[in-house]
Amino acid sequence: MASDGNRPVASHGRDVEAIVVGGGPAGSAIAAALAEAGHQVLLLDKAGFPRHKACSEYINPAGARLLDDMGMTGDVMAAGAHRMEAMMVHAPGGNHFVANYAKAEPGRAALGLSRYRLDQLLIDRARSVGVDVIERGHVRSVVQEEGRVVGVEATIGGTRETIRASLVIGADGHNSVVSRELGLDTKPRWPYKTGLVAHYRGVTDLERFGEMHVGQHAYAGLAPLEDGLTNVAVVADVRAVEGRSGSIEEFFTASLMALPGVARKLAGAVRVGGIRGVGSMARRARRTTGDGFLLVGDAASFLDPFTGEGIYEALRGASLAGPVASAALRAGDVSDAALRPYRTARRRAFTAKRDVCWIVQGIVNTPPLMDYVTDRLARREDVGLTLSGVLGNFRPATQALSPLFLARLLRP
Repeated sequence: MASDGNRPVASHGRDVEAIVVGGGPAGSAIAAALAEAGHQVLLLDKAGFPRHKACSEYINPAGARLLDDMGMTGDVMAAGAHRMEAMMVHAPGGNHFVANYAKAEPGRAALGLSRYRLDQLLIDRARSVGVDVIERGHVRSVVQEEGRVVGVEATIGGTRETIRASLVIGADGHNSVVSRELGLDTKPRWPYKTGLVAHYRGVTDLERFGEMHVGQHAYAGLAPLEDGLTNVAVVADVRAVEGRSGSIEEFFTASLMALPGVARKLAGAVRVGGIRGVGSMARRARRTTGDGFLLVGDAASFLDPFTGEGIYEALRGASLAGPVASAALRAGDVSDAALRPYRTARRRAFTAKRDVCWIVQGIVNTPPLMDYVTDRLARREDVGLTLSGVLGNFRPATQALSPLFLARLLRP
């Protein structure tokens, strides 16, 4: 055993075909896919499971379908997932629009399930198909040789280890150590927002819907979860959060009470646990593949989750990356060129919807426009149902980008 300063460092028999850094939905899903394809996979996460995670805890209809494709629906529903057939969006001026998934396509629904339970289910599934999962395995750095990623350094059981692999997959969220170590992080200048999340018990009148409430300076999302809990999230300008005069609890509560619809639903409700911070609401990696590595989930890109993309993109990204990574491992070629088909697949799968998300951001951040658009969506059912399908990722995003759709949406 060698040493690194005062830290013990080991390099021994953990070398594997693929290392997945991060045990959230993206990491567990791609680790399981590779293990099912016959590869030796090590998954490392710095947390112990189950654990809470700052997240909207909202799985859009297409994400729910992906879980079904993975054979997870029974487990997810047994864990108490709450079906949401629609999302009601409230504008600052009082108008509201119902993104009705079930009406846009019968049987479609979003799900609300805490990451405490969802991530545990997914990581248990990964274990069951042969993934070697190490909890509290904290990846500290990425090991490179001649410009190629060849492994990671991680602290496991108090010992610093170097673990080599043919492929390293960064699935460690929007504070990804893999992306940061490789110098890939970028931070868009807009939207300059941060999120705060907590659980409440006793929120009233949600039933089959989730809700979004947009105010002048912030917005809040309400997603019913298991066991009578509701995820309550506030997204506000970073400068407002950092420049607050009181505690974070006071800021969080004041932001909720400033939204009349939220205040009514929280009357008599009790917060369960603390307030968790999400961090910056926008980031992306300069590229998602390179020699010996690829990125999935929030490690690849992350945008203010008003449209509920996060868990869906994590699972979808894993489904796109899995076959490419497996083929590269079997061929013994994990170069950027061999992994590039994943980048191409990501562009095809996500670019149009990301354009829709940027348009939504512009609308949400302009209260008069938000009022105007919400009114039009409520009055023009066919337009609203098209947008509902796009937001739920079960209709092509290009439908909401066509000049005809935008004209029908915006004309008086």
